[in-house]
Order: sequence, then structure tokens, then C-alpha cells
Amino acid sequence: MIRISTLASSSKGNAAVVSSGSTHLLIDTGISALRIRRGLEESGLSIKQIDGIFYTHEHSDHLCGLGVLAKKDVLSIYCSRYLSRDLRAIAPTAKLTYIEPGCAFQVGDITITPIEVSHDAADPLGYLFQHGDCKLGYITDTGRITRSMRSLLCGVQALYLESNYDPQMLQNSGRPYDIIERIAGDWGHLSNQQAAEVVAMVAHAELRHIILGHISPECNTPEIALQSMQAAVQHLGLATQVRVAPQSCRLDWVEI
Repeated sequence: MIRISTLASSSKGNAAVVSSGSTHLLIDTGISALRIRRGLEESGLSIKQIDGIFYTHEHSDHLCGLGVLAKKDVLSIYCSRYLSRDLRAIAPTAKLTYIEPGCAFQVGDITITPIEVSHDAADPLGYLFQHGDCKLGYITDTGRITRSMRSLLCGVQALYLESNYDPQMLQNSGRPYDIIERIAGDWGHLSNQQAAEVVAMVAHAELRHIILGHISPECNTPEIALQSMQAAVQHLGLATQVRVAPQSCRLDWVEI
């Protein structure tokens, strides 16, 4: 068994928990330390029970709560070598472990494989979490679908996937042209349609759960993202439950 709960998920802040029941992992700390502690408490956990914090990249909506968290507890952090320089300054007492895309390792009874993604950050990562035969993919902040992403996500029973923007809403958002180009480019984010393309590439009969995350409050809506993915799942003939991770509160445990 493996399960996931998101504590927050949007362009304004991201954090999630993955658990096997005996091993508990935190992904990103992009909300305040207070909200992280409260979210963990609602999940039946505390920060002291977290066996490792896994970072996708250094942008503030994935990182900002670390400094305060690290003041009270000694944290075990897993990140790329380049990102470790920033994290060492923010959390000097933390235990840092460097990880590389495609190189699997184990924390407790969960096997983790970092996945190369495409984003304008220092060595950004997605993750594949496995416990026994259960596999969970976690992909956020990527502008395109990488070869390793497609390969490693085949066979997952559950997928947390960025569905950041609706193209028409992005174009009509009034944002500067260079910002629009960045978001929609190969080093930006996935649109609702691109998220559906990811699912089509890795679709199989045992894909039971999809959680859509990192939805832009300005350039998307949970309803539009959900409708787009549900249509894609129906077209593929999958019996997959699609959920949207709330932007500012917790999504209850999804068990795989």
C-alpha cells in the first residue's frame, strides 16, 4: 500500500505527503511551516515522523517553509546537488542527500526514483514512489514531456500531475508576453491538454487514480482542468478516478 495527501497545490504554494504506513515522506515545503505542521497533523502525522523531505526545485512556491521548519527540527532532505547549495544556507543543520535522475534508492520501505523534468530551475525533478507492487508518479512544473518521464511513469497505479493552465485563459490573462511565453514554453508548465497527453502516453488498465495539481488561480480553474482530464480518461476507456488537489487546503489520503 502507498498513499498520498496534498497539503496545498497551486502556483501560490505546494506540499504533499507520501506514506506506506511506516515510512512517511514530504514533497516540497512551499507553504508556511505552520500550515505544513497543521496539514501533517490533519494527516495523522508530525514533522518528527517525516523520514525525508524531497524537493522538486528551488522556486518559492515549493520551498518557502523550509527555513522555519529547520529551526526546530533536524530534517533529512533529498535534492539535486545543485539545489543543495541553496538548501544548505536555508537549513544548515539538515542532513542533505544528493540524488540523480534515474538512480533509484530506498528510504524505509519506499523505493524512490527521481525523474528528469523540464523547468527553468536548477535540476528540477519529478518522482516515482514504489512500495511493493504499488507505484505512484509525481510530476509538477515541467514544460514538456521528457523521455524518462514517459518511461518511468508506465505502469503507475496513481499519478499526481501538473495541469497548470488553460491556453485561452493564459493568452487572455493580460500578463506580459514574455511571461506567457515562459509559462507555455518547454521550460514552463503543462497545460490541461498537455496533462491529458501525458496520461495518454502512460495509460493502462490499472491506472486507478489521477490527482491534478499546481493549477493556476489566474489562468485555469479546477472545473476546467477536471473536465479536460475526465474527457481524456473517458476517451481512453479507463476506469480512473480523477481528483483536483485543492489550492489552499488538504486533499485527504488517496490510497493505492
